[in-house]
Amino acid sequence: MTSERPARTGQSARRLAMEEARRSKRPSRSDRRAGTTAAPDRVLDGGGFEQLLRTTLHRARGAADTGTLINTLITLDGHLAAEHAWRAPARDEVAAVRVLTRPGRDGGSAGGPVAHDGPDPDAVFTSALSLTPQGRLAITLPGRRALPASAAALGVAARISWSEADLAEYRRLLPEADRLAEFEVRECRSLLSELGAEGRREAVGTLRSAVFLVPPVQLYQGGNVYSNLRDDGNLTGKTLLPTHPDCFFHHLDRLPLDLWSDEEAVVVTCLWLLHSSGGPNRIESFNGYQLSLENVAENFRAMRRTYLEAGAETVLDPVPEGTPPVRELLAVAHRLAQARASLVGRRRLYYEIDASTRRKTERALPRTSRPSPQESGVCERLSELLPGSGDFDGLLAGLRADREWLHEPRSGHPTGFEALIHTTVSASAELFSADFAMSRGIRSLPKLIDALRREDWAEIVSWELPAFYCCVVPGENAGSLYDGDRAQLADSAWAMSARMQYNTWHVMPGNLPKDPAVQARDFLAPHALPDLAYHSHLHHRGHVTNNIRFSARSPEKVLVAGFPFVSLTDLRVLRCEGEPFGRDDLSAVTTIAHFLARVTELVAEAAEAGVATEVTAFDHHWHRITIAENEKEHHV
Repeated sequence: MTSERPARTGQSARRLAMEEARRSKRPSRSDRRAGTTAAPDRVLDGGGFEQLLRTTLHRARGAADTGTLINTLITLDGHLAAEHAWRAPARDEVAAVRVLTRPGRDGGSAGGPVAHDGPDPDAVFTSALSLTPQGRLAITLPGRRALPASAAALGVAARISWSEADLAEYRRLLPEADRLAEFEVRECRSLLSELGAEGRREAVGTLRSAVFLVPPVQLYQGGNVYSNLRDDGNLTGKTLLPTHPDCFFHHLDRLPLDLWSDEEAVVVTCLWLLHSSGGPNRIESFNGYQLSLENVAENFRAMRRTYLEAGAETVLDPVPEGTPPVRELLAVAHRLAQARASLVGRRRLYYEIDASTRRKTERALPRTSRPSPQESGVCERLSELLPGSGDFDGLLAGLRADREWLHEPRSGHPTGFEALIHTTVSASAELFSADFAMSRGIRSLPKLIDALRREDWAEIVSWELPAFYCCVVPGENAGSLYDGDRAQLADSAWAMSARMQYNTWHVMPGNLPKDPAVQARDFLAPHALPDLAYHSHLHHRGHVTNNIRFSARSPEKVLVAGFPFVSLTDLRVLRCEGEPFGRDDLSAVTTIAHFLARVTELVAEAAEAGVATEVTAFDHHWHRITIAENEKEHHV
């Protein structure tokens, strides 16, 4: 069959193209005008993260003791590892939690039940506990006796009475918290003073650009949130321009240091240390954390351990214990940045993404000595299709020997290149027991090469989403997620494909020179490292709608006409239920994705030699035919 629609007698090609453009691209509505539906297919109904907050508060209300109650709130009912969850509260909040959960205290971690039957007449204070909309513990304290309105709106998990002994212990702990705060402010102001006015302008400008390139960012200082997300936006991002007066950085670089608040000094210094340790992406490793020098120091210790694991030849001195002076932390940051650059260049790291707080933690990518079952399985499938055989090196050698294979029709696909992509993605969906697998890229490498030769950066950044593709293949059991409705399954696959087209479009300018036309275009820093993601169904609307929980992804660099394009293609596998993917899965994904990138380079080399091959498959028609109609598509 064909994906082309029959022409009506007497209609021009232009009129037919206009009619086609007006049709819905959603496979289940391909016969309707775009934007028309009697009712939405799905209603989120407060799902995702809002539902997690409600569930966590419900579980906390049933806790048997204060320790369990607070741990449930802090970890979002076990979604967050304790080592990360306890980096979110401020110092006085940590002191209060230590008071209320100390061993031997009535109702504490080893004591009796939490009281839910009204206030204690002998209490000297009563703490109300809840969650903020960001998922952070909210607790009232002596001196801060009211919950933030947003936390109060979610409801109180419990009210815990303080005794005279509790108050005395709290007062004993506060001086140490105050001492750390005073030390921190003094150190941060000292560093900022040493930078001088010009150095502070550079630091603030660099940080403004950094948070613009790596959303989402969501950090805390005291009870305040610093974020470039829509609801909490006070940092530069996709909803707040750098010049907007609501941006935290706006005019801060022009103010004399003595007019900076202590909080501003701490926020800028901590972010500057993180950025100095490896660039914009290092800021994401603090998502969900309290900005403090002790947390920066602990983050640096964790990164040192990761970098030593990732590179046997890496040499890094230990980070001093406690909270080192800020100049020592800056020196550590520079050493970490140097080690990280080498490891990123050799792709020895990956990101572990906890979507609960959107934090990206760098981990050491495991080294393997033999092919995984998934890699062997993909090679076996491709050996049945390609001129070469054996492992990925053998398959590439066969393609280099038979230069025409990638450019001629194969197995019902317009070109061998498209047949190879589809076979690889289909095999990955099965072999990784994934609900969906996908790979993306640019449709016309010849067009890209022509623009590169002319250095026409304005043309490249003018290309819209249809200039890119993403092949999405559902796994064998994906249909059961939609009660066997293949039209809905095709709708979800096409929605994922369209979003991945957007992702390729979004990072494309980040590979180009800083031309005015490029800088004027909205873009993100290209993804350089593989990643494993958990709990992805909590935030992103598409993930919430389709319940995408776990993923393993490897973005790949492709050399086009001598020009490196980071994240021009990838391989991604998704699961909507079951177990998350592991590090071994990710290692296999990176190997398969690297093979796809090398094949893409062969197509680019052929285009340079005058053999023009373009990807025409993997549009909305293709996803409808191959999924909703469950047929192999044939082009004419």
